[in-house]
Amino acid sequence: MPTEPSTERDRVFCFGPFELSEREGELRKTGVRIKLQEQPFRVLVELVANAGRVVSREELNRSYGRRIRSLTSTSA
Repeated sequence: MPTEPSTERDRVFCFGPFELSEREGELRKTGVRIKLQEQPFRVLVELVANAGRVVSREELNRSYGRRIRSLTSTSA
């Protein structure tokens, strides 16, 4: 009996000492988990998945169906 394809993404990216697992929702450096909030993690996944090209904020917004708020804060 055939199985249905998983709707979960299971991409794993390795770069330098880092491993980024989309399904696990984890970033690891030499095996040690680095805690990231959901939005920064999702942005990192999108940027790593598109390594070598510029990803605009508009593309990120389309990917996630909502506005990506600034990841940095500035004070006047």
